Amino acid sequence: MGTVLEIEKAIEQLPREQVAELREWFDGYAGMMTASSSVFALYDEEEGEGQQWED
Repeated sequence: MGTVLEIEKAIEQLPREQVAELREWFDGYAGMMTASSSVFALYDEEEGEGQQWED
């Protein structure tokens, strides 16, 4: 399962309860990614332009 299209098709096959579980997981994952980006941005500010973190 490597492409977005394959993932979308698989999600369409899930029962509603599992879609809800997936949504909850994805919301948490998205929140973690946003928080990570914010932390990296703070590090970038502290380090200056010379050293940038890679996302």
